Amino acid sequence: MKKAFIRAFILLAFFCVSCDNEPLDSDISLQVPAVGIPTDPTDPTDPTDPTDPTNPGSMLSTYSLDTTSNVPFFGEIIINSDFIINNGIVLSLNVETTLLGSTANAVSIITRDGNGRIIQSESMPTGSSVVSDRTTITYTGDNITQIAYEDISEGTDSYTYTFAYTGNTVTRTDAANGQSAVFTFDANSRLISKESFTGTTSTQLETLTYANGNCTNSTLTGDTNVSNTFVYDTFTNPLKAVFNDQILITILDSDQDDEIGSYLATFYSTNNWTVLDSSDGTVDLNAMYNTNNDIISRNAVIDLGDGVDVTQSEAFQY
Repeated sequence: MKKAFIRAFILLAFFCVSCDNEPLDSDISLQVPAVGIPTDPTDPTDPTDPTDPTNPGSMLSTYSLDTTSNVPFFGEIIINSDFIINNGIVLSLNVETTLLGSTANAVSIITRDGNGRIIQSESMPTGSSVVSDRTTITYTGDNITQIAYEDISEGTDSYTYTFAYTGNTVTRTDAANGQSAVFTFDANSRLISKESFTGTTSTQLETLTYANGNCTNSTLTGDTNVSNTFVYDTFTNPLKAVFNDQILITILDSDQDDEIGSYLATFYSTNNWTVLDSSDGTVDLNAMYNTNNDIISRNAVIDLGDGVDVTQSEAFQY
């Protein structure tokens, strides 16, 4: 197994955000299902909110994502993440990290403006008010025009991204590092490609395809060369309703060499991702369900070779 599996399975490095509707420009917008109390509680097909209050279904109340990695020299690395969810959106994230025998706890808190748009995320040690890092999102109208990350604790990883919009493409510029990326969306506002550049040289291209509301394939060429096919069950993915409203910032804030397909498969697809069929091998994400066919757990063990293995566990409560 190669580094591509690390990108495909260690999903902690994303930015959890929420807003009602994130338009790119007049041609591109990510639509988010309405969430609220139905105006007619006797009608489960109420167009205001199709949730039947007598059978709320798969409204996620708790979600946890835990990974245990065994890496030569570093030994066992444990990252346990708990997402704090209220009224169908993620408010904050608690993370416990164990490395080289030492455990640290941190919390990330999301701030929204009066329009429900994410404008800031701050992380700090649990129980402390001292911020260790901060991400700030700036809008012009409804367009995200800047994402600035401040590495306050160490000051080595700070960056500022600016964005320009043309038709169905968004161009990101990181002027300080001489890097850029071009994101292309289809008529349904789905990401279909991301191409990263250093100067004028293309370093990586990811193309994505979809079927039945799911991201079915991600192909990377350049610095990483791998093709990933994502296989799904036929049941509703509860993560989409909760994380759907943060997908645009996650895409635009992704690292130059990040693989986005696995993120879309996990958090933005209609059904639950259960198998990764890659040019590097096949991994089963062993999913368990309750009697309502709601997913309640998903686990995978990945052998990356060279003495590196990763165990990932997800837990869902409703």
